[in-house]
Amino acid sequence: MKDSDKLFVISTIYVPIMMILLFYPQINEFYTYSVPLNNVVVWDSYVVTDLDELKKIQESKESVCFTTPSMNYFCYEKPRFSDNSLEGISIVRSNTTGTFGELHAEPTDRGLSYFTMKNMTRVDGDNAMITFGDRDGYVKNRISTQASFEFSTVVKKFETFVSDCNNEENKRVTIIQYLGVSTINDKDYFITWHTGGDMENPIRCDYPQIIKHSFGHDFGI
Repeated sequence: MKDSDKLFVISTIYVPIMMILLFYPQINEFYTYSVPLNNVVVWDSYVVTDLDELKKIQESKESVCFTTPSMNYFCYEKPRFSDNSLEGISIVRSNTTGTFGELHAEPTDRGLSYFTMKNMTRVDGDNAMITFGDRDGYVKNRISTQASFEFSTVVKKFETFVSDCNNEENKRVTIIQYLGVSTINDKDYFITWHTGGDMENPIRCDYPQIIKHSFGHDFGI
């Protein structure tokens, strides 16, 4: 056998093996963390009074309504601010899907911090950098064996992601959607809202993998 033929045979055997070894971690993580998210069912809880409330919100001049890239129509009333907090809270409701959730408005000059989101800083326009981590033991209190972690990424308006798994059976996730920056009473605020999702089978609740692999996933909201 010629040397060139030997090299060809060797390459046809070893190159595929090397490719498999090289990309196996990414493939394995895709099936471990991304694929299970296809089975998430986002919470919805509409009754007649909710629809009446949505109509009131829509008619209020201080409310905000928007259509997401998934073509779902949501509205929220002007966030309520307490005397001792800069953070505003409101309820997000959709008359398209029945999905509901809680909205947070936090000053861009102070950053944003809840669940596994440790901080948020403005990059430009609506783009922002989020740093995820075990904020004040949030993860450790739920998963005693979880090691500390930190992960940062830039998010754009309407990006949706999982912040954590939040029950003992790992069949529930918290889903967050970033709505960009809004000006309220002459002050800029990061606007995010969160809801929940359930699934029949448990998901591997490893950090930051569960967060990383949720970006780009279509949760239908």
